Amino acid sequence: MDNLPLDDYSAHGNLHDEILGGAEEQLESMKTLLNKLEHKELADEMESFIEYVEERVLGHFDEEETSSGLYDRAVGREPALHDKVQGLKRDHELIRMMVGRMKEELSKDEVDFQKLIDHSVSIILVDELHSRDEENLLLGGGE
Repeated sequence: MDNLPLDDYSAHGNLHDEILGGAEEQLESMKTLLNKLEHKELADEMESFIEYVEERVLGHFDEEETSSGLYDRAVGREPALHDKVQGLKRDHELIRMMVGRMKEELSKDEVDFQKLIDHSVSIILVDELHSRDEENLLLGGGE
């Protein structure tokens, strides 16, 4: 994926910020299209947002969760982190579920675009909180 060292606080934090920034840019575009009632373009942008989240956010999560990934290495070094890592994995699962709900909504004949915007905001918020927790818990918070 990004080939950055996942154990390096600065590089990992920068990657989180880059991913979040891209998602936030797409969200602003989606809000503009919703306000203009440009539903065809908005549906396309929603599809693009989902693809972005799947590739960048969920792809990053998959890297962290591999058997040799950040999470297993952190717990291997410090077994007391096990429960905290489980919480981080739960964050991953919540975002996966929200993406699934977005796909379901987009497949309906009458799409609730405001609901999709709300899910997008939720994904970004959970990912932002998750990223900061991960950096502080597993990467030493920049110390």
